[in-house]
This record gives sequence, C-alpha cells and structure tokens, in this order.
Amino acid sequence: MTVLEHLQGTGVVTVQEGEEIQAAYDIRITQDDPATPPVNGGKHISGQVWSTHDPYFVITHFRKVMTLRMEDGRKFRFFHRDDAGNIGLNKWIG
Repeated sequence: MTVLEHLQGTGVVTVQEGEEIQAAYDIRITQDDPATPPVNGGKHISGQVWSTHDPYFVITHFRKVMTLRMEDGRKFRFFHRDDAGNIGLNKWIG
C-alpha cells in the first residue's frame, strides 16, 4: 500500500438536509501495490472527518451520506463507519 496523499485541514461538510457545517479532516489517499494481484492499482480513501464545534456531529450523522469540500476544492461523498469518525468513501466527485 502506497500513500499518495495525506490531507489535513478544515473543510465544509454538506449534510443530506443541505446544511453546511465546518469540519476538520485527516484523510489518506492510498493505492494498492500494482504488483499485488488481483487488484491493479486501486485507490482508497480513509481517515476521519469531525466537527470542531459540535461534539455530537459524528453520532448525529452516523451512516448518513455527506459531502466534504476540502481546502483545495476537491470533494467526495462519505459516511461515518464508526463513532470515532472514521469514514468510508461513497463517491469521489473531484
């Protein structure tokens, strides 16, 4: 597994109801080793997204699909997999 990018910062999360919430993120974009079968170079996003203002953010939006817009403008849809704020990727938007 090769780490392509490690991104930390503050972004904006849009929840299903359309509300925008400032959130912090610590995200890693990794890629499978191309020499390892059967996946050839699959990319993965992992890490955490949380609110610095709302201690219940993760629990309130647990398993709900949301969109994160990072500081550099890139976006992706994600959901919280657990109550620690670890995320699962729903869709990379760009």
